[in-house]
Order: sequence, then C-alpha cells, then structure tokens
Amino acid sequence: MKPQRSTVLAAGLVPLLSLAAIAPASAASDACIVGTWQPIGNAAAEWMQRNAPGIRVAVEQQQGALEFRADGSYAAAGSATAKASSENMSATTRDTRFQAQGTWSTDGGRLTLRPSRESMSGTMKIQGPNGRTIEMPMPKGPAQVQEMQYACGATELETRTAIRNATPIVQRYKRLR
Repeated sequence: MKPQRSTVLAAGLVPLLSLAAIAPASAASDACIVGTWQPIGNAAAEWMQRNAPGIRVAVEQQQGALEFRADGSYAAAGSATAKASSENMSATTRDTRFQAQGTWSTDGGRLTLRPSRESMSGTMKIQGPNGRTIEMPMPKGPAQVQEMQYACGATELETRTAIRNATPIVQRYKRLR
C-alpha cells in the first residue's frame, strides 16, 4: 500500500521526528550520548529530496535541541516552518512545534528510544492539482518506540534510521554541552 502523498510530504517537514522517542537505561548506556545536541540540517527533508523524485523541500526556519541525561531520560523540543512541492501539489507547515520526553538506551551500536510523552502542534496547508486547498492540524499519532544505528564522538552524533525499501535517514547533530 502506497502512503498518501500528503502524509509523505508532511514527514519531511518536521525536524527531530527521527528522535521523537527514547528507551530505558536497563541496557548498556553509552555515556558519549549524554549531553545536549542540536540537529545539523534536516535529514528528513534531505531524504525526501533524494528519494522522492519531483518533490522539492525548503526548510524556511528550524530550531531544536535534544538532551540525553545520564539517568537514561531525555527531552526534545523543536520548531519548523517548511514547504514541500511537486508539479501538482504543495504542502506548507506553519508554527510547527514538537516536544517529547522519555528514556533512552544503547546496545551494540543501536540507540533505542521510548517515549513517555510527546506533543506536536501547528498547521499544514495542502494545495492539490485542481487548486483546491485544505488546511489541517499537523498529523498526530501515538508515540512509537524507535531503534536506529548511531555513532557518537566528542562533538558530533549521527543517527541512521532504516527506511523499508529505501536509503536510511541520516541525521547529524552537534554537541551544545
């Protein structure tokens, strides 16, 4: 089953979604991850550019931070304004804000994220090929556990989120503290 194009467009517009959730510290925890991180670029938007021919993504404004604490908890927050367009349609997000908290763990080069709470707000305006425009709240769904590969250094963190039948989403972060 193919995802609806509006859902695919929305997926590329929100930063930090690849780290929306985090897992208990019962597994081995990599102390390198502890700290506050800021995304470098927007991996979801860059992934859309590479993997969805004909779709153009422009992130007009983005800010975010992800804090991994030594006790195995985390907090994430971000905001963005972006536009995705193709020959026949466009989607624009406005005032998109994201917050999450939960727990994290690492084991064997994998980072597991388990949410305890998350929220998203903002609006998405979609214009279809016939000129019809609809405006709706950003899509919401239940928080989901995520697993991804990661590499961590003194000043940079990189995550690789597997995407079925496609290249992974690779997000880089710089350490703030």
